Amino acid sequence: MDDMNGEWLPLIEIGPCDSYQMGLLIGQRFAHLIRSRVSKDKILQEEMLPFAMSNDGHSLIEALSTTNRNKYPKYWDELFGTAEGSGVPFLQ
Repeated sequence: MDDMNGEWLPLIEIGPCDSYQMGLLIGQRFAHLIRSRVSKDKILQEEMLPFAMSNDGHSLIEALSTTNRNKYPKYWDELFGTAEGSGVPFLQ
């Protein structure tokens, strides 16, 4: 169920593919929901993104990105594919 408005999310079936391709398909299918959620998230827009643009934010994002990309490469690829598919920047 979608926490934003209590509606059920549509089901998507994905056949065998790599992590990036799976994320891309998910991003394409749910692009409108992802973009809507990102645009309406006040904490993201007013606090997190401005911090991410700061020097401290850049340093933190770089460290977290490197660690997570190395430790969880398939999840990282899926997230990257989801961002690409939805048209939402992966890392700003």
